[in-house]
Amino acid sequence: MNVLLDTNVLLRLVSDSDTINDSFKRDVEAGLDSGDVAVSAVTFMETTRLHHHRRIDLGCHPATWRRERLRSGLREIPIDGNLAVESVLLMNSGFHRDPADQLIVATAMRTGMDLATFDSAIHDWASRTHLIALRDPTR
Repeated sequence: MNVLLDTNVLLRLVSDSDTINDSFKRDVEAGLDSGDVAVSAVTFMETTRLHHHRRIDLGCHPATWRRERLRSGLREIPIDGNLAVESVLLMNSGFHRDPADQLIVATAMRTGMDLATFDSAIHDWASRTHLIALRDPTR
């Protein structure tokens, strides 16, 4: 498994949500051990923002929460200037305007990783463009 998790999938995995298939959970656990599961650095911005606005409770300081995820084997893919440019240019292929989603998808494209997401807008775009492979966390 070589997979990039979007923010919602990571949060549901950490909370052990029933919306994530048990087989996918096992694959992620094995992938954490081998370094094959990652997130974009923007995921930690999104989780911090959600925590700050009290939409989620991380149970600790966001920096601590991030360190715990990384200690578990999750890889963080950094954002650089080229990736930022590539992410915005996704709109040329009909991608929506959410900057975090743009960065996550651009990261999946750059790394060649499958993207695990529940986001229907990303699913629709990917099925039209075939520019990234998706992984369904419910299967």
